[in-house]
Amino acid sequence: RKAVDSGATAVMLSNHGGRQLETAPAPVDCIAPIADALRDKLEIICDGGVRRGTHVIKALALGANACSIGRGYLFGLAAGGQKGVERALHLLKTELERSMALLGCNSVHKLGKHYVNKR
Repeated sequence: RKAVDSGATAVMLSNHGGRQLETAPAPVDCIAPIADALRDKLEIICDGGVRRGTHVIKALALGANACSIGRGYLFGLAAGGQKGVERALHLLKTELERSMALLGCNSVHKLGKHYVNKR
């Protein structure tokens, strides 16, 4: 709420690599409560641990508007330069599309909490 009151239009949920405060909640665990409270007032971008298309689907289903990835394309860069980055992004996109098809959901805009398995 402070972000909205301060004029922010978006918030990035991140964990600083999970090394700073190991007991802090994972960004993905913070999406739903923030989205429930501020969905119409704030864009939510999730960062931290997003490595697969299924991670993107989960974040979007919980209420994120976008995901930020770091390691995936950096691993691609290290392994193959620009072609490696292109390959890494292609794999992420392919997995996201395949997973959406397996869910029977034809649009990321139709994702919701009912697609998330709660343990």
